[in-house]
Amino acid sequence: MIAGSVAVILFVPRRPEPPAKPAPVARALERPWLTREAAAQIVGPAGSLGPLFSDVELGGPAPAPVVRTRIAEFARANGIDIDFEVIDGELVAVRFAVTFGGCCGYEGADALARRFGRPRTQSCCGCTPDWVDDWTVALEDGVHVRGRVRVNRVAVRWERTATMAELLDRAESVIGKARASVRASAGDRWTELEPGHRSLLEVSYPFARASDFGFPVKLEARDDLGLQVVVEHGRIAEVSFVLRDVDDDAVRELLTVLRARWGQPRIVGNEPKTFAWRTPARSITAELDGFPTRIVIRALQ
Repeated sequence: MIAGSVAVILFVPRRPEPPAKPAPVARALERPWLTREAAAQIVGPAGSLGPLFSDVELGGPAPAPVVRTRIAEFARANGIDIDFEVIDGELVAVRFAVTFGGCCGYEGADALARRFGRPRTQSCCGCTPDWVDDWTVALEDGVHVRGRVRVNRVAVRWERTATMAELLDRAESVIGKARASVRASAGDRWTELEPGHRSLLEVSYPFARASDFGFPVKLEARDDLGLQVVVEHGRIAEVSFVLRDVDDDAVRELLTVLRARWGQPRIVGNEPKTFAWRTPARSITAELDGFPTRIVIRALQ
């Protein structure tokens, strides 16, 4: 009996060892969002340049190395991008961008964008308003703010607000030029609306009031962000723009600027009042008493 018992014990199969528990997977730590304190250093009242840029002057000389170093250290510590656009030794623009991570980064982007005066618009009375993804604000101190939101990323550009003469200079400077060269020099100020035919060329001019957002949100239908550019045969054939905040005094002032540039016009229409000029290289028309005011510059064949 003892021998049989031993035999039975010997032939009892061993239970398999339980599978080893998998090693815990280390979770990637999300970078903390930009704090309110840091945002207050970057953004001042109404979206102006904040205290961080106290030693920076738009239209002035390029920031000194010590200023660049201080701001670069702040940018690294807060996980943001800050760049200075300098042309011929002059500070043309200050650029800022930040990405909010995690599942709800768009909420952080929305909250920060409101510091820059991001507006809302609605297509009909009683409709739920939508946030505008691209907008501009002209501040009283002569600074122009260009804002952009793409889901969880906010990008802003501060520039000096252009005068009407500078706006016209920019428009005339591209007429007849090759599309490829203008696009390359414009950088992110150039947006294709109809590839190869129609584009947006941003200029830091207040084309519309900050509260004047009764038009579509889609970028393709916006005419308040810059110059509308028409391309034919690879060259810029036409440039136009509209102005919405133009009263009678502003119309007279604008007509004075246009006459100083192109001389005495012909009146070619009355509803709306339309003036026309012609130079050896281009034709110009200006609808000055309609809403909106519209100016078109076209290259002559």
